[in-house]
Amino acid sequence: MNSATSVQPSPWYYLLAVPFFVVGAGFFVYTLLHGFLHLTDSLTQVVVPGEAELTLKQGQPYTIFFEQQSVVNGKIYSTNESLNGLQCKVTALSNEQDIPIGRPRMSTTYNLGGRSGRSILGFHVPADGQYRFACGYSEDANGPEAVLAVGDGVGEKIFSMVVRSLGAIFGGVGSAVIVFLIVLALRERAKKRLIPASPMQS
Repeated sequence: MNSATSVQPSPWYYLLAVPFFVVGAGFFVYTLLHGFLHLTDSLTQVVVPGEAELTLKQGQPYTIFFEQQSVVNGKIYSTNESLNGLQCKVTALSNEQDIPIGRPRMSTTYNLGGRSGRSILGFHVPADGQYRFACGYSEDANGPEAVLAVGDGVGEKIFSMVVRSLGAIFGGVGSAVIVFLIVLALRERAKKRLIPASPMQS
């Protein structure tokens, strides 16, 4: 009997690792593509100087992004100048109360689909409702027309996308490696059983 054919499990069992790797790689690619395609869905673009009416929710950390490269209604914006003198206000339409605006909770940037932005300001609202977001230059300032984007969850989406994509690829690769090592260990054990015992020296 051929000892090579007696070693079990068969080398073909190594192929059991392939589906784990393929599934992990597939989820990795899907998570990244889906995340990038929907990263800016929650953002409302506002050409400034200008204003927009927004529906906002209490408890959400909202971020204002400056989009240096952007497209709004088919018009391309490319702004490399600073926005010195630009003043922004968020006002509750129900009572005309101004909402405090400060530094963003985290520094976030994105660059996709012809849009590139970075976080510049952040705020919270005290209640669900309609709010007016308005930005303009002070009387003694003259700045460029630019695009700001207002929304929530971009930084969290980026973090979640990275964690899930890494989990998918490492989970798939890790499972494939475990299957490979199990088959290897079983075959090595089987090979040792086939080695005849050495005769005892007199």
